[in-house]
Amino acid sequence: MWEAIISFFLTSVLSVFAKKTGFLDHPDSRKSHGRAVPPVGGVSIFLTLLIFERDNPFFLFSIPLFLLGLLDDLFDLSYKIKLAVTTLVAVWFSTAVTIEVSIFGARIHPVFFVIWFVGMVNAFNVVDGLDGLLSGISLFSSLMIGERSLAFSIIGFLPWNLPDAKVFLGNSGSFLLGAYLSTASVVFFEGDLGYATLFLGFPFYEIVFSFVRRLVVKKNPFSPDEKHTHHVFSRKIGKWKTLLILVSFSLMFNLLGLSQKFYLILLYVVLCCVLLFTYCVLQRGDGNLKL
Repeated sequence: MWEAIISFFLTSVLSVFAKKTGFLDHPDSRKSHGRAVPPVGGVSIFLTLLIFERDNPFFLFSIPLFLLGLLDDLFDLSYKIKLAVTTLVAVWFSTAVTIEVSIFGARIHPVFFVIWFVGMVNAFNVVDGLDGLLSGISLFSSLMIGERSLAFSIIGFLPWNLPDAKVFLGNSGSFLLGAYLSTASVVFFEGDLGYATLFLGFPFYEIVFSFVRRLVVKKNPFSPDEKHTHHVFSRKIGKWKTLLILVSFSLMFNLLGLSQKFYLILLYVVLCCVLLFTYCVLQRGDGNLKL
């Protein structure tokens, strides 16, 4: 509980500091918010975890990516730099933690964890495009795998991040949450990337869909845009409805992963198809949102 109180207080203080120093996320052609917002939510969550979880290995492995995200917030780093650092952290984790990597029980080479981790961290970054979305899905995910301090740290920040957000997570926050929950989920599922992927099913869906969507229209798959699921949904039905719908989908994916039943991958595919179908229906008639 103290984590929530401290996180709330730190977010308040840091947002004032950010406004005075000009550390703000300004709107531009590829961002949907209409005013400058302090991207300090990740910093407040990080400092809270530093107090309560400094010996937690998941937090320790997340520190380099938090710093990478903070530098990205400040200097807008190249995706190549971010990709390289994320890969190094994945290799570090896979060599430091003794765990057999598998997919639904079938053992695989540890290199697949590196690929999975890099993709999942970027997936968390991708879904951080709607007020409250990433913090909301991360809150439920952390609670379900017993990461209490992380959950309460997010709870303290969440009131500042709900629509219309007064504070953003920033890339420091999305990278921190992506690294923390990816590593924690893999260990929770004893190295099984299959069930960990089902558990983190919404970010995984979004990164795969975005990658394929851009390749189909011959665009750089790493280039940012405003055509993600949360963008299309929010423009058509509003931020609050979109937030409730997508967090609910993420919660369903969490439950599928926790069940650890292989056949439920079929239900996951069905739910993804429902999301994709709804995306296409909402996109129709809006010339600004073509693939």
